[in-house]
Amino acid sequence: MSIKAVVFDLDDTLWDVSPVIIQAEKAHYQWLNQHAPKLTARFTERELRGYRMSLAHRHPELTHFVTRSRMRAMDECLRLSGYGADEAAELTEQAFAVFWRFRNRVEPFPYAFEALEGLKRNYIIGALSNGNADVFQTSLAEWFDFAFSAEGLSVAKPDARAFQAVLDHLKCTPEEILFVGDNPEHDIEGAYRMGMRTLWVQVKPSEKAPAFYDARISCLSQLHQAVTQLV
Repeated sequence: MSIKAVVFDLDDTLWDVSPVIIQAEKAHYQWLNQHAPKLTARFTERELRGYRMSLAHRHPELTHFVTRSRMRAMDECLRLSGYGADEAAELTEQAFAVFWRFRNRVEPFPYAFEALEGLKRNYIIGALSNGNADVFQTSLAEWFDFAFSAEGLSVAKPDARAFQAVLDHLKCTPEEILFVGDNPEHDIEGAYRMGMRTLWVQVKPSEKAPAFYDARISCLSQLHQAVTQLV
């Protein structure tokens, strides 16, 4: 059966997420230093990060819902710093808007533009991510037809319900979808168990390989050819 849609994970599949988060958190903390000085007097940037991590340990149900987790941690830290509930809520919203703007300033991996442009001629292009980037706010926006996130779906990969949302949207069979991602468990094994075709992207080194996959590439310059060979 021919492939009708190519669906991508985003972070570490189409761009390196680490420098994006570092820059976004830096801009976020600078904004807080100007607009919430009581908070930055109490928490360093590193301590805020540690608080978010401890929150995730205390509330594992937030693990894959990074926006909710980040905003809840910020609200709690603002209150701990002496801000009232209303002011903390307002500052949390404003601070997250700053973070999110920089979160979407991604630097795509080499050949990402060319690869997507080539695929767009023949396939529907979508995204399914556990992260909170909005691909339509990035420089890759023009090539995407749809995007789902764990935050929006309230369920994260590799849960079958996340992949089912893509199937429901496209109204096609699993065999008609090629899922492209870097995470062996969340992306490749999750999609494979749903019956989707899978392409493992290993631009960044990985300590673990998926148990099953249909194809693997180490550079996005290889993407179009790999898809063609799977058709």
